[in-house]
Amino acid sequence: MRGHRDLRLILALTVVCAIGSLITPLGAVRVIFAVPLALVLPGYAIVAAAFGTRLPAWPERIPLTLGISLATAALTSLVLNYLPGGIHGFSWALLLVLIVLFACRSAARRRGRLRGRHQPPSLRSLKPTPVAAATTIATVAMVVAALILAQVTFDNDHAAGFTQLWIAPPKPTDVSIRVGVTSEQQGTRAYRLVIDVEGQAEPVVENFELEPSQTRLVKVGSGGAPPPAGVEAKLYLRGHPGKVYRRVSTQLR
Repeated sequence: MRGHRDLRLILALTVVCAIGSLITPLGAVRVIFAVPLALVLPGYAIVAAAFGTRLPAWPERIPLTLGISLATAALTSLVLNYLPGGIHGFSWALLLVLIVLFACRSAARRRGRLRGRHQPPSLRSLKPTPVAAATTIATVAMVVAALILAQVTFDNDHAAGFTQLWIAPPKPTDVSIRVGVTSEQQGTRAYRLVIDVEGQAEPVVENFELEPSQTRLVKVGSGGAPPPAGVEAKLYLRGHPGKVYRRVSTQLR
């Protein structure tokens, strides 16, 4: 990439932003490195590789850079999601660095083949047309608004919550069956849990309250005996004893 200052600068900034986003402990400072890495640098490198020396003017290049960067971030996350390690900061940053490196090398080769016929692109601003300027401002405003909204939590008194009821089979080292209730309601809820165990005359009954995001775990079938063949759990909301709110069952043998 000798002779292509913009490509060397983009690659250097990509490496710096990747390292900074990984080693910086403060979340606010980490955003300073992560935003260019995700929203600017990959898009610029790919645009440079696609257009060679015929780069569009800055008013057209900025929306292209932002859009391609967003698409790259989405596609890299999709790829990492299906890899064994999943999506992690290190793998995400490394993949973006490799993409920028490959795109910058491709852009440098294209520019080298066309050297002499076209002047290399400069970093000076070009006078935009009114439509191009309006498009650029709107694109940047939408990206900034999306980033702000992603960090803001809105209260909604009318949002509908939910409750999970689940059964986990026994572990190799524990023959008990675990029945769990997780509340994702908007406020505190009172529950009545009735667990019918096959071969057991009386059901297991639990009355409890859960705050949002709390979980209640009940174990049945312990005490050294083999795990029961069948378990059925029914969950009731306090105040509605005759209506089953959640039901789950399992057969182990």
